[in-house]
Order: sequence, then structure tokens, then C-alpha cells
Amino acid sequence: MPENPADDSQGSPEDEKGANLPSGPLPGENPTPTLTDSAAKRRAFKSRLISTVFLIAILGVAFYFSQDWLYSVLFGIISLGALIEYFRLFPIRGFRRFRWQTYGVSVAYIIFLFAPIWGFEAGWLTEIDGLAVALLVTLVVLERLRSPIEGFRTLDEISATIFGFIYCVLLFSFVPKVLMLPLVNEAGDPSAHFYVIYLIAVTKLTDMGAYLVGSLIGRDKMVPHVSPGKTWQGFGGAIFFAVAGSFTMYFAMGDQIPIIGPLHALVLAVLLALVAVLGDLAESILKRSLEAKDSGQVMPGIGGFLDLIDSVIFTAPLFYIYLLVFS
Repeated sequence: MPENPADDSQGSPEDEKGANLPSGPLPGENPTPTLTDSAAKRRAFKSRLISTVFLIAILGVAFYFSQDWLYSVLFGIISLGALIEYFRLFPIRGFRRFRWQTYGVSVAYIIFLFAPIWGFEAGWLTEIDGLAVALLVTLVVLERLRSPIEGFRTLDEISATIFGFIYCVLLFSFVPKVLMLPLVNEAGDPSAHFYVIYLIAVTKLTDMGAYLVGSLIGRDKMVPHVSPGKTWQGFGGAIFFAVAGSFTMYFAMGDQIPIIGPLHALVLAVLLALVAVLGDLAESILKRSLEAKDSGQVMPGIGGFLDLIDSVIFTAPLFYIYLLVFS
């Protein structure tokens, strides 16, 4: 997710900048941020704010019109964009060997994922996740038969391909799966899209809380060997903002999301915040392993598609299961 170019001590789940810099001031240095540092922080925050407002506007339009085709187009663009960025992270061309097979399976998966919305019903659609993985593995093996085996490198390439599909497409697909749940409001009208709004709001407020609090007072590193920019203070900010956002959404549209009462609002906020931070750390592991700073620059101040969804792909499956259990 987006970076803060000025301060590697902040605790944003998004921040990866400064990964190769010292984690504190050098001997004799003044730890007080310079004017340049403050200006850079203001620019980063301004870019992030503008991009966030733009994203909220797009989501607002989609949910206002509540058109199924809008949901499918948005999901398709974001998930395929993330997948493309994923393959571009690999510096070795061989690890992109099976990308076109992955793109093809992903497009087919997205089409059949939304098929029930358009009236197409079939029993095998309930197994679409497993079928998609099986098809991709088959295509990859068939392609690999055309060239000599390269030892562990061959298995690494295949594993990276399957992981990319699961990470960028399958996990993110739990967002539209929440949309397809038969959820209703207190009046008995469909309200699944309100639950998606809740999910995205709490997840992104978690990111924002970590960024703001970590930027201001972040000092104690969480996992410096994975992401030197993330601090325990930022983590506390993530939890606080998640709880505040969860209760705000509860009071703002409680009649539209009757499953989420006060206790659920608290429990869900903590759970979603925990896995949101974990999701960001997962992307940090990915980028650190591949020695990559950014996955993309689609949204100024935020980054690429992968940076945009790295926390959502962890919170969405948890939220989906939670709704199944308590609905």
C-alpha cells in the first residue's frame, strides 16, 4: 500500500518506504523531523486523501445505483489489475511463464462467479473455487510439458502461479460473495450491499488509523524484519479506528445491517482490524521476498491494486464466515 517517503517509523499497514534504511536516528543526529520530512508527510497525506475520496465516490456510485453489472465490472478490474501487478513483481521472467493461463482462468472464474446474478443456475457453480484451481493446475502442467524440467525452479514457478490466483482472485472474491448472501434489513428488503459498505469502511479505517497514529507517534517496531515502518503505536491506532468506524456504521445504518448489534460491532471491529493488519504484513512479506518497493502506482498516495486490496482480501473471508454463522 502507499508509502510515506519521509518517515520509516510510522506504523501504517500501507507503508513500505524506508525498508532498507536505519530504523532510528544515527548517533549525533537530531531525531526531530525536519521541515522536509513534514512537507513530505503532508504531500503523502494529501495524495492519500484525494485518492481515498475518489475511491469512495466510485463505490458510492456503484452502491447508489446498485447494479449487478457495476459490481461485476468493479470486481473484475480490481482483481485482474492486482493479478497483473502480482506477476510484474517477479524480476525473473520464468515466474511469469504461466500468466496468460492464469488471466484466462481468472476471467472465466469471474464470469461464472456472477452467473447466478444473471439467472444462470447450475449445481457445479457451488464448487467453482475448486474447479478454477483444478483447471489452472491442469493448464500449467500441460504448458510445462513443452519444455525441460529445471529442478526446484519448476516447482517454484508453478507454486507462485497458483498462489497468485488464490491471493489476488479467490480471496478477493469473498467481497462479491457477501453481496450474494440472502441478507435483509429490518423491513425485509435485500441489504447485502450495506454489509459490504460496512466491511470496506471498517477495513479502510483500520488502514487509516494505523497510518495516522503511526505517522504521529509510531516508535516501537512490530516486525522490523518484515516491515520496518510498522509500529505497535500504529497497530493500536488501527484497532481504535476500526472500533470507532464499526460503531459509527452501526449507528448510521443499524436497521440495514440487523445482524450487527453492539456486541457484534465490537467483536467484528477487533477481528477485522487484526486480520487487516495481517493482510498488509502478508503483502510486505511478498514484496520483501521479491525485493520490490511498490506493486504499482494506480492511486497516488495508496499505490497499486494490490496495495488497495491487501487488507480486504483477508477481512472479506472472515466477514463472510461471520455472517454465515450469525445470519
